[in-house]
Amino acid sequence: MTPADLAQRLQDAPLLLDGGMGSLLISMGLEQGRAPEHWNLEHPDRVTEAHRLYVEAGCDLVHTNTFGASPPKLAAAKLEGQCAKINRIAVRLAREAAGTRALVAGDIGPTGLSLPPMGDASEAQLEAAFVEQTAAQAEGGADLLSIETMFDLREALCAVRAAVAAGLPVLASMTFEARPRGFFTIMGDPLEASLRALSEAGAHVVGFNCSVTSDVMVGMVERACGALSVPVVAQPNAGQPRATQAGVVYDADPERFADDLARMVQAGARLVGGCCGTNPEFMRRARAALAQLPR
Repeated sequence: MTPADLAQRLQDAPLLLDGGMGSLLISMGLEQGRAPEHWNLEHPDRVTEAHRLYVEAGCDLVHTNTFGASPPKLAAAKLEGQCAKINRIAVRLAREAAGTRALVAGDIGPTGLSLPPMGDASEAQLEAAFVEQTAAQAEGGADLLSIETMFDLREALCAVRAAVAAGLPVLASMTFEARPRGFFTIMGDPLEASLRALSEAGAHVVGFNCSVTSDVMVGMVERACGALSVPVVAQPNAGQPRATQAGVVYDADPERFADDLARMVQAGARLVGGCCGTNPEFMRRARAALAQLPR
């Protein structure tokens, strides 16, 4: 897929993305605290099944099981030296489920390394890690690349530069919190300026995911679409997480969540989906809600 192909798809209709992958795999037996990328090697059938559930729910795009598949993250998960292998396998598993019914996005999350003053990583080090991951996803046959949950604009820009070099359309999302003066990352990066910087660096779609509930993210969409001329992507959490004896649970109602995604599209978002805690039922309800919108 080329950037022009994606632009045409988004002009024709908004795209419904998938929901949470890690939380879905946990519900399928992944041990709490274990890196989901292990399952690309150990239980590929379950990973494919997770993607299939989202495709059958009506999603137009599925993310590969590679949020933590950059070299530094894999090393921390005792999967050092397997970046190319794991990312290529993940693309294949997603493609097996998606077929021609959905696009496959190579998923890219933070490296887990910190830039000064919080850490001693360099931007060159981060960008090299992202180049290795995005190149493997592109070579594996991903349709596009999706950068998610970035909270430091500097790291997000490293990821965008690496993804653009891979030659595929690039989605770039950061995670913002609602504060009295507006929306900011935990590093203090403001929403509008950050998204504008991602677009200027070459991202074809910019937006936000995680951290906030769907009703809060409606306001973020309104702010972003009022300030930017590029397509906007939005993926909220399934409400706020609560710790229970059975593990972390989320309190959102799928019907209300779906209505909020429809409101985001009405506010100008061209790609909407779910993040932590969302599952195929959330996306099924979202598909129905989007179908009710006027063309």
